[in-house]
Formats: sequence, structure tokens, C-alpha cells
Amino acid sequence: MDIIFGNPDDLRTHTYWELYGPLHLIWLAGIAIVCILACLAFRKASPEKQQKVLKLFSVWILIQEMIKNLLYWRVDALTYDLLPLHICGISIIFCLWYAFKPGKLNGAYIYGVCLPGALSALIFSDWTDLPWYNFSALNSFTIHGELVIFAMLVLTAGLLKPDFNQIPKMAIVMYALAIPIYFLNKIWDTNFMFINYPSPGSPLVPLYDIFGNGYVIAAAVMLVVIWIILFLPWKLLSKKQVD
Repeated sequence: MDIIFGNPDDLRTHTYWELYGPLHLIWLAGIAIVCILACLAFRKASPEKQQKVLKLFSVWILIQEMIKNLLYWRVDALTYDLLPLHICGISIIFCLWYAFKPGKLNGAYIYGVCLPGALSALIFSDWTDLPWYNFSALNSFTIHGELVIFAMLVLTAGLLKPDFNQIPKMAIVMYALAIPIYFLNKIWDTNFMFINYPSPGSPLVPLYDIFGNGYVIAAAVMLVVIWIILFLPWKLLSKKQVD
């Protein structure tokens, strides 16, 4: 039981499973299958039931994150790094916000930050130094999967229509969050939003290799470019429908 509910820091001694190895691929396939089935069922539900599902789902994601932190506290491993100030931690708050009060800005965040952020976390998992059945690893797989599923539910049901015009507002929100988080990283020696250095194995690593400590500026520019690529098809589609 210690390896399941034990202190994750005591287990980080070697690589327990490989990126894109059988275990990783099984998790990705399982999440994909659950996502597809959930989206099919969600689309058939009535609008009232859809809203209820989104609210309950978003609350559950928040509760799961709190349970994880309680388990960290139980094994005396609770640190500042576990505050919900990483990109996906912030996404939990935005999912809750969108579920109870959907809007264009929080919807754009769900599509432009939550979905690609959670997908990236799953694809470039940085918890290979934990057994997959440790509570921290299980939480990492499931909660990122749940964020992906939440985003796909609202997208495939047509509840969320990404708005290209929200990109400037999203940039302001992200940069406004990044500034205080930058200083908190300095105070607490954390790496929220990967401002200090990228997650190992992620697409941000080449940027860090090229730009060093200034890579975060290049990453901020790259983020806007990615948003343009993600949101432009929706803008063109809406324009075509109007014409």
C-alpha cells in the first residue's frame, strides 16, 4: 500500500514506465475511448441534462484535485508546487466557471488553453518517475483526461463555438496571470506555468535550448501563433455560413 499511497518524492528514484511505451499507450487509448463514448452520450442528452452534467463534472474535477492534495498532506509531501497555478490547475477553475456561467472568454480558454494544455500533459507525461498506480500518477492521468473530456463535450455538442476575436483578451489574461506567478516562482522556488524551464520532453524544450532563460518570451509568441492556427478555421467556417 505504501507504493500506492506513499510519498511520491520517495519513489522518484528511476523511470517506472516509458513515454509511448505499452503502458502509456494503453492509458492514452483508454482516455480516447472514454472521451468518444462520453461525447456520443452527451450529444444525445437534453440541454437541461447537459448543463447538469457539466456542473457535476466540473465540481468533481475540483474535488479530485482537493483529494490529491489531501493525500499529499497525509504523506507529509504537501508543498507550494501543488497549488493550482499550473496551466492545468488554472484550467480546473475555468472549467468550473464555464460550467456555471458559460461565456466567450472562458469558452475560448477551454478551447485554446485547457484542451491543448491537458493533451500535451498526457502526451508528454512528466510523471514517468512514479509507478502508474501511485495516487499522484493516477491523478495525473485521470484529471488531465477529464479536462480533455470536458472540453470535447462542449465542443462536440456545439455548446462551445471558439471565437477568434477572443485571442487578444486571452493573451491579456495569460500574461496577467504570468506576471504574479513569475514572482511567486522566485519566492517559492516553483515552476508554475513552466515559466522558469519547460517540462522535460515537451515541445518547449527546443525553445529553451535556443533561447535559454528567455525562452518564455518565445513561448508566449508561439502560444499566440498556436491560437491563431486553432481559432482561424472556426472564424472561416462562421464567415462561410454567413455568406
